[in-house]
Amino acid sequence: MVPTSRIQIVTTEFPRPDSGPVFVPENSNLDCEFSGLPAWQSNGGPHRGHPARSLPFSVEAKLNSEYGQMVRIHLLGIFSLFAGREEEAIGTLGATVHVTNSREAVFRQDLLNGRHYFDAHDLSPLSIVNGDGTSLETVGSCEINGIEYRVDLLTIDVPQGAVGEALRIRDLGSPASFVVFDILLEYMAAKGCPFHIKSGGISLGEIGSSIRIGDRLKFTKSIDQMENALRTTEDLDEARGEALTFLAVVTAATIEIGGTRAMHRALLESAREFESLTTVDELAEAVRRRAEYVAASIFKEVNSPSSYLVDRALALVERNYAKNLTDASVAALLGLSTSHFRFLFKEATGQPFHKFLVSLRLEKARQMLNEQDIAVSSVAKAVGFAGLSHFSRAFTQRFQVSPTSIRRGGE
Repeated sequence: MVPTSRIQIVTTEFPRPDSGPVFVPENSNLDCEFSGLPAWQSNGGPHRGHPARSLPFSVEAKLNSEYGQMVRIHLLGIFSLFAGREEEAIGTLGATVHVTNSREAVFRQDLLNGRHYFDAHDLSPLSIVNGDGTSLETVGSCEINGIEYRVDLLTIDVPQGAVGEALRIRDLGSPASFVVFDILLEYMAAKGCPFHIKSGGISLGEIGSSIRIGDRLKFTKSIDQMENALRTTEDLDEARGEALTFLAVVTAATIEIGGTRAMHRALLESAREFESLTTVDELAEAVRRRAEYVAASIFKEVNSPSSYLVDRALALVERNYAKNLTDASVAALLGLSTSHFRFLFKEATGQPFHKFLVSLRLEKARQMLNEQDIAVSSVAKAVGFAGLSHFSRAFTQRFQVSPTSIRRGGE
């Protein structure tokens, strides 16, 4: 049996104004309560005379090592005001988050416009995993001075061994102004427990990507996500359509990397079966069975006692793919020898660690080029490539189209 971690999430006190905007989310994946107290807001504003220019540049919260090893920082807030293109350029370094010990930083996370925060006046929900140990998930909206703004949960992974006395958020003086409702610290009470990750929903594009690169963990999560969604759907026809769309993505990705033409017939047979089912529970069971059958040729069945270690590695890589990861560094985090980790990883994914990592970076890059208006050179750097030429060659070789062509609308 895989041991489970004892995770504790603590809402941390920090200096607040006597009045100001408040926000209490109705739903959250975090097992904790939010304060509903007035928010702290940082310095900002599009011009010198703006009222937000008189606000403080930093806020500090005390840390308590008695809870155990801090593994994540969750910031609930508006990220951020005055961050639109007419006010601040994409890529601007707007703030930093520090874990400090004796006034020295033991960990630092820079916050960049277009990566860790966006124009909060745009209410379109976000669900982003950046690959540098951070993620952003929209949890609702809040009204300030009669204007509605998007409220997000910014999550920052804290590296092992980064033990500090205080957490400091510092605004660096750009137009962006950050509103923080709550600071929540996630602690792992027991050492050596499996690495767990809380993330948002998995998109259809990510489902295809998980199959193409051999990420069994994410693929399994996507099936769980699909099954749970189907079981809560009241419209059976809508559920059938969702199930078939999901299975079509799985089938297409499998065919793309070498699946046989028999997969087309399997998809047609699935459509016929789905039409004959009369309950969402039957449909949920059928889509799981069909999806696992289609992907069986890609993912090996792994039932060894060490399989959870590969799952931990895959979760770690998913959140940190843009960092300088190596099989040796990941093996050390898992408490394994490099050679043993290499064997387990290749057995589970069908490819060496470095090839898997590069494939993941390229999949993330294609997603960024399709969905965000960011320069190709910035995308290459954001996903972890040291040079533009290397990135362009690898991208073109994998997708048979250059990254520049996608940026120009060539795909």
